[in-house]
Amino acid sequence: MFVGIDLAWNDRARTGLAALDDDGRLVASASVRSNTEIDTWLDRHTFSVPEVIAVDAPLIVTNPDGQRPCERMVTAAFGRYDAGCHASNTSKPYFNPPRAQVLADRRGWSLVPASTGAGVCLEVYPHPAMVGLFRLGRILPYKGKRGRTVQVRRAATLELLDRMEDLDQLDVVENERWQQLRKTADEATRPMHLEGIEDEIDAIFCAYLAWSWRHRREDLEVYGDTTSGYIVAPPPPTHATTPRVPRNAPRASGDAHHPSHGSVSFFVSGQPATFATAGERAWRDVVEQAAVEAMNGRPTLQSRLSVQVDFVTPQRHDKHPGWDLDNLIKPTIDALTPVIGPRKGQWRHAQPDDERVDEIIARKRPARSDEHPGARIIVSEIAADTSGTTGLP
Repeated sequence: MFVGIDLAWNDRARTGLAALDDDGRLVASASVRSNTEIDTWLDRHTFSVPEVIAVDAPLIVTNPDGQRPCERMVTAAFGRYDAGCHASNTSKPYFNPPRAQVLADRRGWSLVPASTGAGVCLEVYPHPAMVGLFRLGRILPYKGKRGRTVQVRRAATLELLDRMEDLDQLDVVENERWQQLRKTADEATRPMHLEGIEDEIDAIFCAYLAWSWRHRREDLEVYGDTTSGYIVAPPPPTHATTPRVPRNAPRASGDAHHPSHGSVSFFVSGQPATFATAGERAWRDVVEQAAVEAMNGRPTLQSRLSVQVDFVTPQRHDKHPGWDLDNLIKPTIDALTPVIGPRKGQWRHAQPDDERVDEIIARKRPARSDEHPGARIIVSEIAADTSGTTGLP
């Protein structure tokens, strides 16, 4: 039996589960939440120790901050296809220890990919695996993300289901649960309809990766090691990326042509922190990771720059004085090296080239009851005129 698990980082979110037999036939799949439900499902559907288990979640995390080496390797190989990695480190409570490692220890699974016996547990990541196996020019936008409509996500989900059905050794079409998943996707009109099935679909894809580790090993390789962490994914792709439509594409107004300048916009989910406080490092890490994902391998912005930051701070119901806006700005700007590039010179730690930032627009407000704290960041190149001065008034 080969098992796929799209493991949530906590038991409040959905975890997808799936099992394939040795012929690649889908035996069962489901979506659960708690550890008890995970164990109950595994005991019911796998009977004995599975041959290979592929988990979409960090298994080995030892670094105190930043990204793991394996995450940097996967991002280097797949980032230009929008398949970069999030940062996993022990400063985040849900990775200290990782829930996936706890699950593997509880079930007696081995974390060594080269093991030949049963119970081999692998860390996988569906997005780069899909890029490699399906030769995608960019990831399929089936996940919930700011700005993605239900129509876009529904079409991407159906395309993913089609591509999975086309895999030679994955037999899902006759499975009743698979037919229900496809029907739900086909009839989806609200985000909740897709959110209810995406983890289970990911788990089925992970189960296929587990099956491939035994039967089609040439399709996969290990990025990283068992000391600092690893991710199993296809070899680095060489096919072309799908061209991206620039955020500020040139627009025509009558006969006038308005050239666009480089710009990147992204949202950082996390608790903003002020300069020289205990939370500064964690905040800088999440800002830097969000910046890496937003750039997707693009060159850093050039020319003079404008930065706009809208902070959404946690609600406070005590006597906390709140956050000083000027102290929120510095650690945020200092984390934007992936966007604005490093400052030239010899530095103990890389410094952002923030001398080129000529304009900062910053605001703050408390989060609403239905909103997570974080920050919306927009970095834009400022046009230079023919005299060499900036386009600022």
